[in-house]
Amino acid sequence: MHLPRPLRWRAFATAHYRPFQAIAVGQAFTASYASDALFVPILLRLGAPPALVVVVGAAPVGGAALQAFAPQILRRLKGDLRGLTLSLALAEIRGFVLAAIVAGVAAGAMSQVMGIALISATVAIGQTVGGLSGSNISLWTAVVLPDAERRLVGPRMGALTMALSTALLLPAGLVLDAGTRAIGLWAYVAFFLVGGMASTLTPLAVARLPRPGRVLVARETAAGTEVPPAFRRFTDVSVIASVGQGLIPSLSLYALIVLGMSAGFAVALSGVAAAGALAGSLAVGSFLLRGSSSRVLRASFLFRAVAGVCCVAAIPANPLAPAFLLVGSALFNGAGNAGALATNERLYRLAPAQARVHCQSRFVGSTAGAAGAGAVVCATVLALAPPAAWAAYTALYAGSAISRAIATFRTEVSPSWSSPSAPPPDESLPRG
Repeated sequence: MHLPRPLRWRAFATAHYRPFQAIAVGQAFTASYASDALFVPILLRLGAPPALVVVVGAAPVGGAALQAFAPQILRRLKGDLRGLTLSLALAEIRGFVLAAIVAGVAAGAMSQVMGIALISATVAIGQTVGGLSGSNISLWTAVVLPDAERRLVGPRMGALTMALSTALLLPAGLVLDAGTRAIGLWAYVAFFLVGGMASTLTPLAVARLPRPGRVLVARETAAGTEVPPAFRRFTDVSVIASVGQGLIPSLSLYALIVLGMSAGFAVALSGVAAAGALAGSLAVGSFLLRGSSSRVLRASFLFRAVAGVCCVAAIPANPLAPAFLLVGSALFNGAGNAGALATNERLYRLAPAQARVHCQSRFVGSTAGAAGAGAVVCATVLALAPPAAWAAYTALYAGSAISRAIATFRTEVSPSWSSPSAPPPDESLPRG
């Protein structure tokens, strides 16, 4: 592990970066109490079929392909990136909507079928828009901050989000199990309300970000949007890996349906995932300031392939199946977060400065579309298989591992672990 340097964390902790800190805190509550960790067990409790749960969870992944239209949208908005991102950030407070729906079911004001439909729509639309919001915040950061500051802020926002998510989710599993025994569905209502209230930090903080001005995007021409061949090859490999991402059935779904674990275990599984993501962020966040993003990316693909193998080993006949699932969750998310940081860094290193909006939108659109295609395969397999058929899940985990293994071998890397171009020294960072 490349240990984080206190100097950079002290720089990030200054008032200069307060809006970015608040966004990270708000996103932590959204990710913990208004996303997968809770919607999977609540949908299953209401009687939703596993295939529907997979489709709902996969919709935001495929929906992120809409980022490909960012240049056209920005042109229509006359470059108003701030207004677009502020509008998208409102999706982060979807916890209030989920709380109202579950309260309606708990009070008998609506049927469980209606509750399933409304929760599914809220999650699919809300998390899709939330994902687009995250992409636009990342683009905003790349526009308003010099590269040295962008490399400082991005990883530490992710680390702060994951650290808080870990602290929120690990005890939540026990609380949820005890709460559902005592007050039933109202326990979910309480979690969704807390998530909604704390998530208001995100849109409020986005409004306080440094103004990017008008982000004008030129219309595409054959010469004007030409990207380096290395960027195209990087995109192609990422597309292969993204198919594997879509193939992964929710680990909490597998734990609940196949292994027969409790809803609390499923939430704790998300907490372990957040802890793994935190470890991945800390491991590479400082390293990427000067290190090879391509080598980090290849290593992340390898670890995600190993995670798939761990999930393959978590068959019901294995008494250590829950432990293998926990390890797989930590590896998937730890390597996934490290890979996301490396991907973001490599994208901006390879993309010409004048074509960053085009390159980012194309890349996100391509990889999200590939992940969505993988998710369609996943949902189809689970819809055709018996509900608790562990072999179907095992085949999907194996397919994900194979795709990540292919991406590992096809990733082009720099000659060494040192970055070919070092950013400015730490002294260039503001102290507040």
